[in-house]
Amino acid sequence: MRHPDVQATPTDSSPPIRDGSAPQLLYCRAGIGYHLQILANGTVGGVHKADANCWVKVFALKRGVVGIKGVESGLYLCLSADGAARAAKEFSEECLLKENLEENLYTTFSSLVHPGIFLALSHRGELRRGNRVGRHQASTHFLPRWSP
Repeated sequence: MRHPDVQATPTDSSPPIRDGSAPQLLYCRAGIGYHLQILANGTVGGVHKADANCWVKVFALKRGVVGIKGVESGLYLCLSADGAARAAKEFSEECLLKENLEENLYTTFSSLVHPGIFLALSHRGELRRGNRVGRHQASTHFLPRWSP
């Protein structure tokens, strides 16, 4: 089932990713600072020193709605109703994220289909449940970087 705010794509499992979208790192300022990492086994987390699994493509589906795909793993970042973040091979409506630029110029990502669920990393670089954090907490603040 598609979310009513997003236009249908030719195939549900492969949303349009423009070739011009450059790979980037998403840096979270929680703790000592961590880069979002999407591993090939579907695990999502954070590491202090960026590696090949940290490079992602953030692609727009419409204004304010994005998807995130790991460059190395080829998996899409999804947020479930219980607040857990996971990586999936197939793009689904749980992979639709609202991108919001905050007052401090950091970006927050929240679920489009599950309001109030945020992407967040703990001060140890581990995933935090997205239903236990708010947009003003440092654990939900991400900054795009184009070099490590």
